[in-house]
Amino acid sequence: MWKTSIAALALITPLLALPAHAAELTVFATGSMAEPLKELGEEFTHATGHTLRFSIGTTSGVLNKLKAGEKGDVIVISDEAAEMLEKDGKLVAGTLKPVASSLFGVVVKAGAATPDISTAERLKQAVTAARNISYPDPVLAAASGGYIESVFQQMGIKEDAKKKASLKPMGYLVGEAVAAGEAELGLSFISEFMGNKELKVIRFPAELQKPQLYTAGVFAGTSNVKPARAFIAFITSSAVREKLRAAGVEPATGTR
Repeated sequence: MWKTSIAALALITPLLALPAHAAELTVFATGSMAEPLKELGEEFTHATGHTLRFSIGTTSGVLNKLKAGEKGDVIVISDEAAEMLEKDGKLVAGTLKPVASSLFGVVVKAGAATPDISTAERLKQAVTAARNISYPDPVLAAASGGYIESVFQQMGIKEDAKKKASLKPMGYLVGEAVAAGEAELGLSFISEFMGNKELKVIRFPAELQKPQLYTAGVFAGTSNVKPARAFIAFITSSAVREKLRAAGVEPATGTR
């Protein structure tokens, strides 16, 4: 961990004019980026002294918090939402940076047989065979739950799947439902499951992946512009790419 921090810190040093007092940054983030950011956040704090406070929700949930007047320093949200916020003047122009894309998968309880979902047809069979399933509520989590239901629709099993499904407001709660035995099979972004040691994670086949890109930006009006920029530089640096992958997301390769 420390080696990663040193390497990444070397890349962001030009952005850091170390203050007399370390800053506390409020970071708004979507659920699928929560665990990756929290892991990297510990390293950032260790390397810089700046602490982080996370406000987590679905994309719509985060946007509703902002509409209600909540303030922050950094946001990591869907690329489309980040562009909208920048256009509306909520984010500092020119600070948007792609961070990573989330990937879909299924989970079963650790110790259970690993389902074969190597193809779309095999995934269909696994969902059909499961006694009960869980996935994010499409109304509250359109990027994950909405896409999963569209996959079920394409497979011709949407109505049957919904009948035996326990819908959750966020993906990590899907994992908790599987771990507790409430559901035999869970589906969502895999990054929302990686922190739960009671689960076994299996990625969707490539033909069914629909990566969701998440982008970071600095809030307009923050008094912590330099630390906020430094945090974004840290989480988008080449030194942390493997840590992002280990946390279940694919690091962004392009720039804006």
